[in-house]
Amino acid sequence: MPPMSPAGRRSQMPDANAGYILIELVAALALTGVLMILAFPSLPPGTNDPRFRALASDTATLLRNARSDAIARGDVAVAVFDRRRRSIQTKSQWVSVPDAVEFGLLAGSRCETGGERVQLIFRPDGTNCGAVFRFALGPRVARVRLNWLTGYVEILPGDR
Repeated sequence: MPPMSPAGRRSQMPDANAGYILIELVAALALTGVLMILAFPSLPPGTNDPRFRALASDTATLLRNARSDAIARGDVAVAVFDRRRRSIQTKSQWVSVPDAVEFGLLAGSRCETGGERVQLIFRPDGTNCGAVFRFALGPRVARVRLNWLTGYVEILPGDR
């Protein structure tokens, strides 16, 4: 018969396996955490919705800054759209278009074109050659429209 306490209950004798499951569980969780830390940086960074919206916003900012630069300096400023390099750039800014994003440019007739490159010309009076950038990622579409007369840059959702 097992030893009894004075109150008539069985005594709490420490078991040799007590706590073994808990230690095993903690070790498994720690190992899983280490593996996740090592695995996540190696996952390719996809183009998610915030990055897609940032692409349109960064493009609009680049165009606005090019216009402001032309007005401030009193000289022509140029933004270059390079389809092969998947980029839009000025002297001081550069926007790269991710591979997952489809893109295109509809440029005005006064923009300088040459092969895979289109130069958007910004004049000191605030006018430019006009353009519409189109970015698409699956069903999501965004356009950045550059008004040739006023220089106003706006981001438009969809293909309207």
